[in-house]
Amino acid sequence: MTLSINKLGLIAMLVTTVTAFDCLANDTKVETDDKPLEQTTTSSLTIDTELNTQSEQVSKESAGVITDLNDAIKLNDPQQLDEKDRQLINSLLNQLHESAETADWHLYFSLYHDQAVFIGTDATERWDMKLFRQYAEKTQGWRYELQSRKLIKVGDTVVFDEQLYSESYGVSRGTGAMVWTPQGWKVLQYHLSFPIPNDKAKRITSLIKQ
Repeated sequence: MTLSINKLGLIAMLVTTVTAFDCLANDTKVETDDKPLEQTTTSSLTIDTELNTQSEQVSKESAGVITDLNDAIKLNDPQQLDEKDRQLINSLLNQLHESAETADWHLYFSLYHDQAVFIGTDATERWDMKLFRQYAEKTQGWRYELQSRKLIKVGDTVVFDEQLYSESYGVSRGTGAMVWTPQGWKVLQYHLSFPIPNDKAKRITSLIKQ
């Protein structure tokens, strides 16, 4: 009889303990459920901040990769320009700018390949030499001052990019390619463009979209 009473007492104590734990769990759940919006808002802000930070890191990493690629091209180019070709090509490209400034169209167009293309700053400006000459000869020329130039030789082709300055447009960029012909080096393509600073890109491109 005494043993039965003891068992009943133990069972009652266990039931009381389990009930107490259930109540505590329910109280905790209620306290947690009372703050879903606050936690969600904080989480979203954290995610946005992390995304922005990751985006900035990606941009910096991309810039680093581009720099590394440029360095790799210079180092791995098996046919680096010798000094004679370098001076010759620089001289020809300098003549291109000088003859454009003085409107010496005979000299200017003699520096281009017969099948060359000139790409201007407007999206519609992609001219073969016939169309480009018709346009140029109606003008008094244009002036772009050379600030820097880089050359890469691959086989019988040299690609170049140069930073220019215009009083009208500021910093500008010329990129293109020259090929070796029986008549010497000739410009096969020239592309004039205006570099856009990244922090101003959206504002400027939004104007272009209008």
